[in-house]
Amino acid sequence: MQDSEYISNFLKFLRESKMNYQIASEQENQANSETQDILHRMELKSDSYHDMAKMAKRLKQVRQERRKAKDIKEVTEPILKWTQEYEKVIKTLEWILGDVRKAEERVKNRHYIEKTDILKKIFKEESP
Repeated sequence: MQDSEYISNFLKFLRESKMNYQIASEQENQANSETQDILHRMELKSDSYHDMAKMAKRLKQVRQERRKAKDIKEVTEPILKWTQEYEKVIKTLEWILGDVRKAEERVKNRHYIEKTDILKKIFKEESP
């Protein structure tokens, strides 16, 4: 793996962590709204036993989805806070990534232009 790939992967990790946090926040908010809808229905309507059972079953699923979203938020929140606190560092890493990629490309395509005719003389001497 080239050096640029390490930097690139780290920056990708930071972006994905931010995205995962945002998605989890939206999922948690959706689950909270669904929970309220179900609870208010249970509170205000007189549903049958079977309908109450359906709502209770779905409420459990919604709460489990909410828990997963909260867990993702909890894990990614420190990363998100760090990226917000060190935005300048991240920008610097992006610049470094560009410079490292350019250097890798130069090294990969390296060639040498002779400055003297010494090699011609050496190989001319060897010829019979």
